[in-house]
Amino acid sequence: MSDNEQHLSLNVALVQARDAVMAYLRPALNEAGITEQQWRIIRALSDNTTLDFQDLSEQTSILRPSLTGILNRLERAGYVMRLKPASDQRRVFVKLTSEGAKLYSKTLQRVNEGFTALENEFTTAKLEELKSLLNELTEIASRKHH
Repeated sequence: MSDNEQHLSLNVALVQARDAVMAYLRPALNEAGITEQQWRIIRALSDNTTLDFQDLSEQTSILRPSLTGILNRLERAGYVMRLKPASDQRRVFVKLTSEGAKLYSKTLQRVNEGFTALENEFTTAKLEELKSLLNELTEIASRKHH
Protein backbone atom coordinates (compact mmCIF):
# COMPACT_ATOMS: atom_id res chain seq x y z
CA MET A 1 0.00 0.00 0.00
CA SER A 2 1.43 3.39 -0.99
CA ASP A 3 1.72 6.24 1.52
CA ASN A 4 -1.11 8.05 -0.25
CA GLU A 5 -3.38 4.99 -0.04
CA GLN A 6 -2.49 4.51 3.62
CA HIS A 7 -3.32 8.15 4.42
CA LEU A 8 -6.60 7.92 2.54
CA SER A 9 -7.52 4.66 4.25
CA LEU A 10 -6.83 6.23 7.68
CA ASN A 11 -9.14 9.14 6.82
CA VAL A 12 -11.83 6.74 5.63
CA ALA A 13 -11.41 4.52 8.70
CA LEU A 14 -11.83 7.54 11.01
CA VAL A 15 -15.01 8.65 9.21
CA GLN A 16 -16.39 5.10 9.25
CA ALA A 17 -15.61 4.75 12.97
CA ARG A 18 -17.42 8.03 13.68
CA ASP A 19 -20.42 6.80 11.69
CA ALA A 20 -20.35 3.49 13.59
CA VAL A 21 -20.44 5.28 16.95
CA MET A 22 -23.21 7.60 15.77
CA ALA A 23 -25.33 4.59 14.78
CA TYR A 24 -25.59 3.85 18.52
CA LEU A 25 -26.39 7.45 19.45
CA ARG A 26 -28.52 8.68 16.57
CA PRO A 27 -31.77 7.05 17.78
CA ALA A 28 -31.57 9.07 21.02
CA LEU A 29 -30.93 12.29 19.10
CA ASN A 30 -33.72 11.57 16.63
CA GLU A 31 -36.09 10.92 19.53
CA ALA A 32 -35.11 14.29 21.01
CA GLY A 33 -35.52 16.01 17.64
CA ILE A 34 -31.97 17.34 17.53
CA THR A 35 -28.96 16.89 15.28
CA GLU A 36 -25.55 15.62 16.30
CA GLN A 37 -24.13 19.15 16.07
CA GLN A 38 -26.93 20.52 18.24
CA TRP A 39 -26.22 17.78 20.79
CA ARG A 40 -22.53 18.68 20.88
CA ILE A 41 -23.46 22.29 21.66
CA ILE A 42 -26.01 21.35 24.32
CA ARG A 43 -23.56 18.93 25.92
CA ALA A 44 -20.71 21.47 25.95
CA LEU A 45 -22.97 24.09 27.52
CA SER A 46 -24.23 21.65 30.14
CA ASP A 47 -20.61 21.08 31.21
CA ASN A 48 -19.66 24.77 31.28
CA THR A 49 -22.74 26.85 32.20
CA THR A 50 -21.76 29.58 29.70
CA LEU A 51 -19.20 29.67 26.92
CA ASP A 52 -18.11 32.41 24.60
CA PHE A 53 -18.60 31.83 20.90
CA GLN A 54 -14.94 30.98 20.19
CA ASP A 55 -14.65 28.47 23.05
CA LEU A 56 -17.93 26.84 22.02
CA SER A 57 -16.65 26.51 18.45
CA GLU A 58 -13.42 24.89 19.66
CA GLN A 59 -15.04 22.54 22.17
CA THR A 60 -17.63 21.27 19.69
CA SER A 61 -15.38 21.18 16.60
CA ILE A 62 -17.98 23.21 14.74
CA LEU A 63 -16.69 25.98 12.50
CA ARG A 64 -17.86 29.45 13.49
CA PRO A 65 -19.93 30.12 10.33
CA SER A 66 -21.83 26.85 10.86
CA LEU A 67 -22.14 27.48 14.59
CA THR A 68 -24.10 30.69 13.97
CA GLY A 69 -26.86 28.91 12.06
CA ILE A 70 -27.07 26.02 14.52
CA LEU A 71 -27.28 28.43 17.46
CA ASN A 72 -30.03 30.38 15.68
CA ARG A 73 -32.10 27.18 15.43
CA LEU A 74 -31.42 26.21 19.05
CA GLU A 75 -32.32 29.72 20.19
CA ARG A 76 -35.59 29.67 18.23
CA ALA A 77 -36.40 26.30 19.83
CA GLY A 78 -35.83 27.85 23.26
CA TYR A 79 -32.85 25.66 24.21
CA VAL A 80 -30.09 28.30 24.34
CA MET A 81 -29.76 32.03 24.82
CA ARG A 82 -27.05 34.46 23.81
CA LEU A 83 -25.63 37.00 26.21
CA LYS A 84 -23.65 40.13 25.33
CA PRO A 85 -21.75 41.67 28.21
CA ALA A 86 -22.25 45.42 28.55
CA SER A 87 -18.48 45.82 28.86
CA ASP A 88 -17.74 44.26 25.43
CA GLN A 89 -20.55 44.13 22.88
CA ARG A 90 -18.30 42.27 20.42
CA ARG A 91 -18.20 39.14 22.58
CA VAL A 92 -21.09 36.73 22.61
CA PHE A 93 -21.68 34.15 25.31
CA VAL A 94 -24.10 31.26 25.02
CA LYS A 95 -25.87 29.37 27.79
CA LEU A 96 -28.53 26.71 28.09
CA THR A 97 -32.03 27.77 29.04
CA SER A 98 -34.01 25.70 31.54
CA GLU A 99 -35.67 23.98 28.56
CA GLY A 100 -32.24 23.19 27.14
CA ALA A 101 -31.14 21.75 30.47
CA LYS A 102 -34.27 19.55 30.57
CA LEU A 103 -33.61 18.35 27.03
CA TYR A 104 -30.00 17.58 27.97
CA SER A 105 -31.00 15.52 31.01
CA LYS A 106 -33.63 13.58 29.09
CA THR A 107 -31.42 12.95 26.07
CA LEU A 108 -28.30 12.11 28.09
CA GLN A 109 -29.99 9.05 29.55
CA ARG A 110 -30.77 7.70 26.06
CA VAL A 111 -27.30 8.61 24.74
CA ASN A 112 -25.74 6.76 27.67
CA GLU A 113 -27.86 3.72 26.81
CA GLY A 114 -26.39 3.86 23.31
CA PHE A 115 -22.85 4.03 24.70
CA THR A 116 -23.60 1.11 27.01
CA ALA A 117 -24.77 -0.96 24.05
CA LEU A 118 -21.57 -0.05 22.19
CA GLU A 119 -19.43 -0.96 25.22
CA ASN A 120 -21.20 -4.31 25.52
CA GLU A 121 -20.24 -5.18 21.96
CA PHE A 122 -16.80 -3.54 21.66
CA THR A 123 -15.75 -3.58 25.35
CA THR A 124 -14.98 -0.69 27.64
CA ALA A 125 -11.25 -1.42 27.53
CA LYS A 126 -11.12 -1.19 23.73
CA LEU A 127 -13.13 2.04 23.74
CA GLU A 128 -10.78 3.55 26.34
CA GLU A 129 -7.75 2.49 24.32
CA LEU A 130 -9.27 3.94 21.14
CA LYS A 131 -10.13 7.21 22.89
CA SER A 132 -6.61 7.42 24.33
CA LEU A 133 -5.01 6.89 20.91
CA LEU A 134 -7.31 9.44 19.28
CA ASN A 135 -6.60 11.99 22.03
CA GLU A 136 -2.87 11.43 21.54
CA LEU A 137 -3.22 11.94 17.78
CA THR A 138 -5.25 15.11 18.35
CA GLU A 139 -2.69 16.46 20.81
CA ILE A 140 0.18 15.85 18.38
CA ALA A 141 -1.69 17.58 15.56
CA SER A 142 -2.67 20.45 17.86
CA ARG A 143 0.96 21.10 18.85
CA LYS A 144 2.06 21.03 15.22
CA HIS A 145 -0.59 23.47 14.00
CA HIS A 146 -0.86 25.94 16.89
